[in-house]
Amino acid sequence: MSEQLEQAAGLADERRRNQRSRAAFDSAFVMIEPFFVPGQGWGGQSLELLAHDTVRQNFPELSGEEVHAVVVAAHRVYIERNPQRSDHLPRPSELRRVTL
Repeated sequence: MSEQLEQAAGLADERRRNQRSRAAFDSAFVMIEPFFVPGQGWGGQSLELLAHDTVRQNFPELSGEEVHAVVVAAHRVYIERNPQRSDHLPRPSELRRVTL
């Protein structure tokens, strides 16, 4: 089968390298999306630390870097889906790595 036909049939190799993070993302996003909602937070601070902790507890097979990548990706998705409700959040590039 030619490469074009394989790609069209979805048989080409997956470009993404980290399948564990990809597999965890959808479930993790549902779990941590409430932490990004306006009005949530302590003293005007967003709850990224709780998002990291939630992902870490529910997906213990992920490394610290993978947890961070999932939280940053979820953060970015939330901002893209809710531009009118995300002014209170730091930009994804401003998120710090958390070591738990």
